[in-house]
Amino acid sequence: MLKIVQQSVELPASPAALYSMYLDAGRHAAFTGGGAASITPVPGTDWSAFDGRIHGRILALAPSRQIVQSWRSFEWQDDDPDSVLILTFWSIGSGSRLDLAQVDVPPRLYDTLLSGWPTRYWEPWRAFLRQAS
Repeated sequence: MLKIVQQSVELPASPAALYSMYLDAGRHAAFTGGGAASITPVPGTDWSAFDGRIHGRILALAPSRQIVQSWRSFEWQDDDPDSVLILTFWSIGSGSRLDLAQVDVPPRLYDTLLSGWPTRYWEPWRAFLRQAS
């Protein structure tokens, strides 16, 4: 059965700042603290993070508003299809709301991903932004 991870998080930076941080390899690695990242803000290019433990392809970009990627991790089995990750950035007050939808997640990994986004991305990103200000 198709599984979809959906989350929203508020972060203390503009949508444009968050968008550009996510798509910059050095800053992506810095705010996650999870190892090397390779990412170029060009549709059709491959990306990876956490020393290659997650990877995929940039499918579409709407500057400062949305990032769409194919996405899989080292935990995917060879016959698992890639999931599709959609990140949408919204301006709220002095910061942003980031909405995540990760579509076609392998059912056995749903709970891992549901808990992984906050611990691997939202919490470290928030801490990084607070430290930088």
